[in-house]
Amino acid sequence: MKPLLRVLLATSLLLPAVAQDSVVRFANGDLLSGSMQSLGPDQLVWNSPVLEKPTPFFLRSVLDLTLSPAVPDSKADHEAVVTLTNGDVIRGQLATVTEAAVSLDTWFAGRLTFNRLMVADVKIDERSDFAYRGPTGMDGWKTSEDKVWTYNRLAFVSKGTGGIAREDLLPEECVVSFDASWKGDSFGLKLVLFSEEPGKESPTTGYEMSFQRGSVYLRNCRTQSFLGSAHSAALAEQDRVTIEVRASRKSGKVCLYINRRIVEVWTDPEVARGKFGNTLHFISQNPMPLRISRIGVGPWDGVVQDTPEPRVGMIRQLGMQGGAETPKPATKEPSKEGRMLLANGDSIDGEVTSIENGVMSVKTGLGEIKLPVSRLRTVAMKKVDLERCIRRNGDIRGWFPDGGSIVFRLDSVADGSFTGTSQNFGTATFKLAAFDRIEFNIYDPELEDKRAAEEW
Repeated sequence: MKPLLRVLLATSLLLPAVAQDSVVRFANGDLLSGSMQSLGPDQLVWNSPVLEKPTPFFLRSVLDLTLSPAVPDSKADHEAVVTLTNGDVIRGQLATVTEAAVSLDTWFAGRLTFNRLMVADVKIDERSDFAYRGPTGMDGWKTSEDKVWTYNRLAFVSKGTGGIAREDLLPEECVVSFDASWKGDSFGLKLVLFSEEPGKESPTTGYEMSFQRGSVYLRNCRTQSFLGSAHSAALAEQDRVTIEVRASRKSGKVCLYINRRIVEVWTDPEVARGKFGNTLHFISQNPMPLRISRIGVGPWDGVVQDTPEPRVGMIRQLGMQGGAETPKPATKEPSKEGRMLLANGDSIDGEVTSIENGVMSVKTGLGEIKLPVSRLRTVAMKKVDLERCIRRNGDIRGWFPDGGSIVFRLDSVADGSFTGTSQNFGTATFKLAAFDRIEFNIYDPELEDKRAAEEW
């Protein structure tokens, strides 16, 4: 790509240099590693060892900019996940919920207040002392000899059968969560927990959970004992899911959640005969592309709080069918407006009146009650006719290391921060260190198709 010949450098807004492992990618496919010297509404000035001097490029020629984020440790007891109508996902601590707005406290932009008409959903995750969150690269992970797994855009992608594993990762009682998406007509993955053999694709230690089409099977790798099976309509009918497994090598308990709903709880009666380590494996079982992202690993208290719904024709513990047909999960009656789901599976009907110091006051038919926000899983909001924010010239999309994103019009850049505006939240200033990637020209259909295709 040819450098621009006519540029008024004075129009650029100076930034501290970004680390040399940053990469700018252009619309024609060219890549240029280096560091950002400045960024303005229309141009990027880039330092690179292959350039004689800092060189300006028009933003209309830039596809995205890969950065090196620096996320601080958090001591918060919960993480609220706000999903906006334009698809953005932002995480922080829930500060307020009213008929007009939802506010999050974030480390990267202070308090962000979102227009209620543009908030599609609010969910709460209990904050864990994460042993691992990622992926952010291949470092620390061991792949099978055929190297079918690669790292791309905050995800591991496989295009063949083979495994990727990380040792010295799992505590005795752990929570492992991740997002999975796949191409083709079926989901084929083996998840192995507590293995001692990171280099093997068929470990002889730990627990193996096998996902095949809409079914899930669990066995003890050491004893070869079959511990049970389950069926998930989400696995059979969708091409992306969120999976969470809670497992204990002390008690032999293994709990499976798909899309935040409990699917099954198994108990290994021979846990004492098992042999366990602390390695986690993802093993692709077919040649179709598979994508694993938003991996989180943390400790579990070993307490099973939820009860799976009964499945007709299935003997749960033995994993045997009572009839010839594939069992289907029972359908829950939809929650009524105003009901909030708690971490233990209970729900309450009420109206949020205030949130202070992580404690929510809820007005119910039996009076006001107070609950720690960390004990909730969903937050009831008054039903409204949702709207989508206006698309503006100069909008960029910032991606966070946790897989979330936020769109705003870039107004100014200074002192390591972006200032931008959106109908979603008004005006805010974001720390550059919060972002893993910045995308430009986000409403160009050809470039958006190119970005989507490159996830695989």
